[in-house]
Amino acid sequence: MSSAEQLRSELIKALTPVFAEYTARPVFLALSGGMDSRLMLECVASQPEWRARVTAIYVNHGLNPDADGWQLECQRYCEDAGVSFVAQTVTLEYTGRGIEAAARDARYTAFEQRLPDDALLLTAHHGSDQAETLLLRLFRGSGLTGLSGMPARRKLTRDPEDQRTIVRPWLAFTREQLALAARGLSWIEDDSNRDQTFDRNWVRHTLMPSLQVRYPAVESTLIDTTHHLSADYQLLLELLTPISDAALSECDWPATAPFCLSVEALLDQPERVRFHMVRYWLTKNGLPLPQGKKVWHWLDQALSAAADRQPSTRFDGVVLQRFRQHLYIWSEQTTPDRVDCIPVSWGRGTIASSGNSQPLPEGWSLVPARDCAQKQLRCEGRQTKSLKNVWQENGVPVWLRNDWPMLIYQDGIEAVVGLMNDCSLKCEQVDILSLKWRRDAIWRKTAE
Repeated sequence: MSSAEQLRSELIKALTPVFAEYTARPVFLALSGGMDSRLMLECVASQPEWRARVTAIYVNHGLNPDADGWQLECQRYCEDAGVSFVAQTVTLEYTGRGIEAAARDARYTAFEQRLPDDALLLTAHHGSDQAETLLLRLFRGSGLTGLSGMPARRKLTRDPEDQRTIVRPWLAFTREQLALAARGLSWIEDDSNRDQTFDRNWVRHTLMPSLQVRYPAVESTLIDTTHHLSADYQLLLELLTPISDAALSECDWPATAPFCLSVEALLDQPERVRFHMVRYWLTKNGLPLPQGKKVWHWLDQALSAAADRQPSTRFDGVVLQRFRQHLYIWSEQTTPDRVDCIPVSWGRGTIASSGNSQPLPEGWSLVPARDCAQKQLRCEGRQTKSLKNVWQENGVPVWLRNDWPMLIYQDGIEAVVGLMNDCSLKCEQVDILSLKWRRDAIWRKTAE
């Protein structure tokens, strides 16, 4: 057996546990047409039982004039291999982080849109990619999380409920090994991979060869380093997760992330532990790890603020804010000016009662609290209350108060939905006492 055949056999062996462990889950292969993914397609196709389960997915970024031709070439590769093929064309959104980041975001958005529930996504990332990633993250000042490199498996998205998984079975192999195993295959050569205005290409074509002159084993050393750092990071998580979990509370406010973080618990820990508790809280709520100093500057303000202050900052399209003795994450929402039926979508939640869908009787409607600032709440057999009293008594976060749904009758407040429903008048067609504003499963804006 030639060295190329031996290597290809080892690559197939590395794929075997994926198919053996996940026997019932649909499998997708991220296919760019380059050497790495082209080789993985060939290895998958060599096993009839794998070939029948796999669908290759090509993402057309439209960045190269040949992109449509590459898509057709990838389709031909799959037809020849007997593997199903799908393609997705994307439009890049530039957010100031460069074309590489925009392309990656668009690519993963395409995967989110096309992959079914519980799917596996195979990628052909290898150890040389891992070494390059470590260097790039060092240059960006990453902490232990980033320096531990690309995990062999991770969730497709940050949504805790998302069961789709990215699997990278070839991280133990180098680019040189894959090139040897790919002898005899044809693949797409993207000329942009030689453009050293892109950081990764500069690391690959200039920095790494220079390092190898002085340190011939630098690539394997960097790969080993990511393994060591990953093990250290996992140990750190195991030690700190019980502390972090104890500081979290479940939260069911509409348009608000499902977990809030105790200010008191944070203050009980040294600063280095607080850092990890906040990162854990953000991750638990499906948010990325923060870059730069903005979030940490806000944290200092939030922890030192007086009890009646609510410091906030924007992060990843949402707002981080202290309210009373907890830190919350919330999303902006748009609520209607007036509705006259239930159930009804209200901001990032739904207003419903235990009864069936029906219009409200004449004279009754739901309006946001922002339109009721001068109104008093009618309380049967009790003094009228101001909305300020209601907010304070129920601990309603400040970001929800203007949008809170009010049930009104002939311009008077009869109920603050879900908070004070025991109104003085009866609405015969609606079980007012069971009315609630419930948070939607998706509490924040997501990519379309």
